[in-house]
Amino acid sequence: MRLTHLGAAGWEITDGRRVILMDPYLSRLRYRARFGLLDTPELPGDTRRAFGPDDELASDTAAVDARITRADFILISHSHFNHCLDMPHIARKTGATVIGTESTTILARAGGVPEAQLLAVRGGEDYEFGTLSIKVIPSLHSALNGKHYHDGRVVPRDFSGPRRMTNDVEGGTLAYLIRLAGRRLLWFGSMNYIEREVEGLRPDVALIAAARQRLEIHDYTGRLMRALGRPRLVFATHWDEQSLPYGAPQDQRLREAALFVKEVKAVSPRTRVVIPRHFETHVVPARRR
Repeated sequence: MRLTHLGAAGWEITDGRRVILMDPYLSRLRYRARFGLLDTPELPGDTRRAFGPDDELASDTAAVDARITRADFILISHSHFNHCLDMPHIARKTGATVIGTESTTILARAGGVPEAQLLAVRGGEDYEFGTLSIKVIPSLHSALNGKHYHDGRVVPRDFSGPRRMTNDVEGGTLAYLIRLAGRRLLWFGSMNYIEREVEGLRPDVALIAAARQRLEIHDYTGRLMRALGRPRLVFATHWDEQSLPYGAPQDQRLREAALFVKEVKAVSPRTRVVIPRHFETHVVPARRR
């Protein structure tokens, strides 16, 4: 099983036969202030367009096409633009099945994805796809703005676009347990979880969202590691400044991620913790029968 980090919460996972994308967001839009987000940090030479709250959000299809060539499944944790803006283009291009909340599938439909490719889920589903299976886990979004995040909206069923920051909503949050190549991989797309929903899952590999918003949650890392049975391999995800272009310095975010590593080690010293760089590929050997 090969895992490649796409930046933000995004991953590509493959066993050599099937390709699974999770929150594949490669556009990395530069933006001006909006509720829940600060301005993109200033970067010398960054001449990209800065999107404001009322601007139509546009996927950088060239950036996507440079990296994504095929997909069989696209799993979406929630409907914010920095998780699913690129999803309709990828789904149309690859024919991949999109799995996500009803809000996610409404956005996919508005983006021209055929109905046959859409699977709306609520959490609790456990679906079989041959030698691949996917369990959908009810979850929670990060606690933004010093715990003042109040966004219970969903995407209206008649939504047809355009997408703007002013109509960008969470639409519910999910995590996913993927069983592939004899391994159990658990992935989170946001810095929160429902402890009772993940207790006892016992993944071999956990992809844990590790940005600073985790610090709003009581004993975020310790409680999660204990609930999961202290998995032996953990990847930090959603750790980077996702509005900076690929290749930009990530020094501050890497320092924050290093603290997450210490949190994991404090409760599970034998766990290997990886802070993946963009487009690094990591190999997890298939479990021998």
